Amino acid sequence: MVEWTEIKTGLRETRRYLLSHHEPSEWYRCYAPTVFGRRLHVCARCAGIYPGIAAGLAAYAVGPAWLGHIALVALLPAPALVDWLLTALTERRGYNPVRTATGALLGYGYGLGLALFFLGGDLRVPIIGVFYGALAGALLAVELAR
Repeated sequence: MVEWTEIKTGLRETRRYLLSHHEPSEWYRCYAPTVFGRRLHVCARCAGIYPGIAAGLAAYAVGPAWLGHIALVALLPAPALVDWLLTALTERRGYNPVRTATGALLGYGYGLGLALFFLGGDLRVPIIGVFYGALAGALLAVELAR
């Protein structure tokens, strides 16, 4: 049985990662609002991804058909991948509003893809996911090899 003290200790040690998965050296990739006197770090890309997911799901449910097209699932993640690639493999630091905007597009593609796959049974979605996963993995391998 897990003791509450273990859970509290784990949460205390990991709480800084709740809203941002970045180490302090990469906090420039975060928004840093002060809430109730405490400085929070919120990942700029994730700040776009989660609302984007909600928008993608909503578009599938109530939007016009063109907002739910499979081509959006295939195309909308690309800007985030390009932005990540430019900041990971070059000296370019990037800009948080760009991270948030590309994150929103990525999230929309995620949300729409989830709906198309789980609610619509579209088997092209996992093929697109495998393509992006393989591409991101290959690019990450290049970055790690540098």
